[in-house]
Amino acid sequence: MSSSDPVASLREALRLSPDNLPLRRLLAETLLQHGRADEAEAEYRDALVRQPDNVELKMGLARAFQEQRKSTA
Repeated sequence: MSSSDPVASLREALRLSPDNLPLRRLLAETLLQHGRADEAEAEYRDALVRQPDNVELKMGLARAFQEQRKSTA
């Protein structure tokens, strides 16, 4: 794993701490920044299963939908 690949680094950290919601959100945001909205959507959805009332996660999921031009879940 290259330390210059933030997505790979975050995925590795999340592998070691799968219930770390701030880390999962950071991974999702990083994926969005790198044009990987479909992967970001999956991360936001997984995080929302763990914390369904989190507004920041819901907003992130909405951004992922917008990037993919989706209008519904």
